[in-house]
Amino acid sequence: MKTAFNGFIYEYDAIDKDQNEVANDLARMLRIRYKNDAPRRPPRVIILGPPGSGRGTQSKIIAKRFGLVCIQAGSLLRDEVKRMPALAMVISKCIHEGKMVPDDIIIPLIEARIKQSDCKVNGWVMEGFPQTTA
Repeated sequence: MKTAFNGFIYEYDAIDKDQNEVANDLARMLRIRYKNDAPRRPPRVIILGPPGSGRGTQSKIIAKRFGLVCIQAGSLLRDEVKRMPALAMVISKCIHEGKMVPDDIIIPLIEARIKQSDCKVNGWVMEGFPQTTA
């Protein structure tokens, strides 16, 4: 996938870097334009890391600092459980057993959220998706 989006995807490894260095590097990356005369596109940031690594905390901080929408897969799933009782059993079972929620449930939720106007205008930072067993 990275080769298909070459020039649009930037990876950043924050291991062994102090908080200020990470913040400055992220601010620089969010200002990058693909071409000098191109309009600035709303940022789209995905935070990855193992459980307990602070993804949720960092995604909220980044969203607040840069005016982005914070999208957390766990929150979307909890909202869906309240909204759709039919899916509540499947989602709740996966969460309680520590399993991943099936893609046919989570992907439409993520897709619908990033298509909302606030995400299109302001950009977003996402945490908790994608999840893989690798």
